[in-house]
Amino acid sequence: MTTLMPAEPPILALPWLDRQIPLLVVATSQSRWDASLCSVLIASGAVQEQDLPAHLGDPLRACESAIGAWIRRQIGPLHCLQPRFAIEVLDARGIYPAMRDGQQTPYSILDVYWCEYSEAEWPVGQRLEALNEAVPHLGATVLQVLRQQSRYVYPLFTPDIAVDMASMIYWHGENDEEAALDMMCEEGIEADREAMRDEMVTRQMLDDAYPDWGRKWLAYSGKAVQGRRRPRPCSLRKAVKTLADPRMRQIAADALALSQIPLDDSFRPEIEGEYIGFGAVLSWRGGDVTTRIYDDVINLARQDACCDRMGEKQVAMDDPGALAAFFDRMTPRFQAITLIDRLIHALSD
Repeated sequence: MTTLMPAEPPILALPWLDRQIPLLVVATSQSRWDASLCSVLIASGAVQEQDLPAHLGDPLRACESAIGAWIRRQIGPLHCLQPRFAIEVLDARGIYPAMRDGQQTPYSILDVYWCEYSEAEWPVGQRLEALNEAVPHLGATVLQVLRQQSRYVYPLFTPDIAVDMASMIYWHGENDEEAALDMMCEEGIEADREAMRDEMVTRQMLDDAYPDWGRKWLAYSGKAVQGRRRPRPCSLRKAVKTLADPRMRQIAADALALSQIPLDDSFRPEIEGEYIGFGAVLSWRGGDVTTRIYDDVINLARQDACCDRMGEKQVAMDDPGALAAFFDRMTPRFQAITLIDRLIHALSD
């Protein structure tokens, strides 16, 4: 008797596309405007043709990747910050282009903006206090430089902002929680009042978290405020010359360099809703009340319209010189981002 062996199943070849077939099919009119976008960026000098990745099917994302590569070369390696520079194209009316009557509406405006890719917490209080002990008001001065310069290019969530936000979201704009408790609790029931106080951020929590100088700006004039003269910034130049500790000396030198960069708010984004464009959370001690306030601010803001862009610029695409001028004006901001990152890294090390 002959035993029949089962036939082997046929080997099926997987379907494949010839490399000459594009993975993304777009209208001819859109291809023309995509090509013009690449040409404008190359003409500006900020993007080199070899920087445009060939494997990305979306020309807009390819241009964005090329700009990101150029910016990384300008800024250099970073320790704490992860800036993300992005672009969008708009039509003459300032809205995203669309297909109309089978034709792609022309690209007229290039919208360039930047934000933080993934903000993180960096405890800086211990090192700032050590700087204050080494030179009177040095820690306060370094913190002030970070506050003042970062707001123009890479805003930071610092203790003074945490105090202001606590007043706004917990205390109805007051200096402490008493007025909020008056509104939420029945008069005379102290147990309810204390139970609610235990569940909220209180003034005492903030007073315990930061020293007085950590949540207030230094005074640049000798004028008295509420009968008392506020401390003035120390001389960073003198601190650089006198500090013996090399790490402290480098912090003072970086703060001095950052303070001397000319920055302004000319690239301030158009804000709709709450602003949440913070590049990092500078807490005093790891996991202190700063992070709780920051999380509440972000969660509340995202329930409505909010803005997470740090800066932006809209440039006419028919003027490559304007785009080149914008990138040229970004040079001091790139320098500032490098120094802000170095200071955060040194203070939290």
